[in-house]
Amino acid sequence: MQNQFLDDLLDLVRLRVKPLAHYVYPWWQPALLVTLLGVFSAAMAEQFSAPPEGRILFFVALNWLELLLMANFFDWWLRQGNRWNGEGSLLPLLAVAQGIQVLEPLLSWLPDDVGVPVSLLLAAYSVMVLINALTVATGVARTHVIGGILLFTPIALALYLSMMLLANSLGWIPDPPEPVAKPAPTQTAPAKPAAGNGALPL
Repeated sequence: MQNQFLDDLLDLVRLRVKPLAHYVYPWWQPALLVTLLGVFSAAMAEQFSAPPEGRILFFVALNWLELLLMANFFDWWLRQGNRWNGEGSLLPLLAVAQGIQVLEPLLSWLPDDVGVPVSLLLAAYSVMVLINALTVATGVARTHVIGGILLFTPIALALYLSMMLLANSLGWIPDPPEPVAKPAPTQTAPAKPAAGNGALPL
């Protein structure tokens, strides 16, 4: 028996999108994916000094807040100019569109000189998947969707910085180590010539 949620996840990754009314699932399926992505983020956040349960709770909450904020923002943005009639919920589509991010933990196995560029490519492709999903599912012009992505980026950044400030206030982000002071170079006094008897050498 095929699972519609997994099939849709794979289709979105391959840039295959259906109308918005198709993306209806039991509530626990998108909820499980969003929560697991938060757990994965917590596992990769090695700089956090929070206890494991606090770290998981923090990143799961961050992931959910970002998703809910994004759903409400695009529900408003796509309606502008009567481009979309607002029928259907964007939340399931946005949740399943995040599925490609399950690959991020695998990048930690790669060396840094390979993992960093691959991570950037994955992030760029995730944005492409999101733009394509919103464009095709709602019928809104691609340029309008891209404009929404650009407008939402500082909002998402503000949410992230606010959460980081909260983590810092809880003492979960250690201060960077102070640079070790280099020892001052010791200067040796020039050797004085040995005292002679004042006679010139022959």
